[in-house]
Amino acid sequence: MELKRREQLTAMMKKFAIEQNIDIFGIADVEPIDKRARVGRRPKDLFPMSKTILIFGCGMADPISRGWVCNGKGGDFISLTLCELENRKWILKKFLRERGFQTFGGEIYGGGDFHTGISLANAAESCGMGYIGRSNLLITPKYGPRLNLLYLATDAPFIPDKQIESDSCGNCKICQNYCLSGAIMGDGYFHARQCESIINCSENKVRYSKYLSIDCDMCLRMCPKGMIQWEKEEKMNTWFEKL
Repeated sequence: MELKRREQLTAMMKKFAIEQNIDIFGIADVEPIDKRARVGRRPKDLFPMSKTILIFGCGMADPISRGWVCNGKGGDFISLTLCELENRKWILKKFLRERGFQTFGGEIYGGGDFHTGISLANAAESCGMGYIGRSNLLITPKYGPRLNLLYLATDAPFIPDKQIESDSCGNCKICQNYCLSGAIMGDGYFHARQCESIINCSENKVRYSKYLSIDCDMCLRMCPKGMIQWEKEEKMNTWFEKL
């Protein structure tokens, strides 16, 4: 496809994303991700026909939007923000299908909280949506780390966005100091399974009711980055004492 048509298609896609009230949106090239990701989590391993990856996110205005809601009598909990992103995903899939393009993936794969097929944070960083902070989370200008991401791989030849954000955590160690699991090492290493063990421990969940629970999330709560912060209580020790 010639460059002009690719530019038009890309502009159309971004305009549509804005119209659908998608909070944060970017287009990543699969090649840089392939070079950085480990075997089994590279786009070419999972989706050989893909050319670009759409990364889209839902900002969390408060801790409740991060919560897990009990799904009826079965007792399973579902994520509020992931449900919202699922709706956006099917809208994007329809948009692309109607224009003759295929989409791949977009699921939250099994194997633990930190296994999602491809590294969403790294893909988002590669297309200028933010940078990977000390907490191993994507830090964005508007939401800081307080957002959830989902993706769609596609064979649509969009023009990918460029990486523009650089690491600006500097000497800040707030997330490291408040981390309950000690998973944030501070030397560039993040112990994902150690963090996951704390998240999945029922004693560390705060239950607003028997139908709604909140994970630890101290790295999200205390991070000073982003224009949209949570309540002032999150910046005090009151929440830490609850945990």
